[in-house]
Amino acid sequence: MPHRGSAFLPFSLPSHLPWLGFLMLLLDAAFDVPFDDSWFDPEPDPSTPGSAEVSPDEQRRLRRKISNRESARRCRIRRQRHLEGLRAESARLRSQNRDLASRVGALAHRCMLVSRANHRLRAQSAALSRRLIELHRLVLLRRVLTMAAPAPVASHSGFGGVGYEQALASLLA
Repeated sequence: MPHRGSAFLPFSLPSHLPWLGFLMLLLDAAFDVPFDDSWFDPEPDPSTPGSAEVSPDEQRRLRRKISNRESARRCRIRRQRHLEGLRAESARLRSQNRDLASRVGALAHRCMLVSRANHRLRAQSAALSRRLIELHRLVLLRRVLTMAAPAPVASHSGFGGVGYEQALASLLA
């Protein structure tokens, strides 16, 4: 099945390689990259002896050469796509890292504010606990004095009279 030219190719195919055009079309369609034909000599040199007939070994060598070049081209394309994917992943991870660093900073600030508020509330709680203990002591002291002492005299300046009420009011204030 000799095939010298094609409407799809910009050059004519050698008659001893009819499958080459189909292979190039498949590769072009599969990788969406135009076929690089700069290395391919479509017309054999008529001055070389035996150029019209190519041995099966020579055909096999040419097929392997073409196959290797196409394989290398596909490998370069895969490597380039992989590199682009790695660059995109790197950019995404850098952005995510910046976002996380910002969130960590905001959380650290909030943690510091909560810690300060907690410290202040603990100090207030301790002061209120001390005051409550003092008030309990005064109430107990008054009960003891009220039970043990006779009725208070108005002129008495001890805890049973007005002085006690003033001391209790000052502690409550």
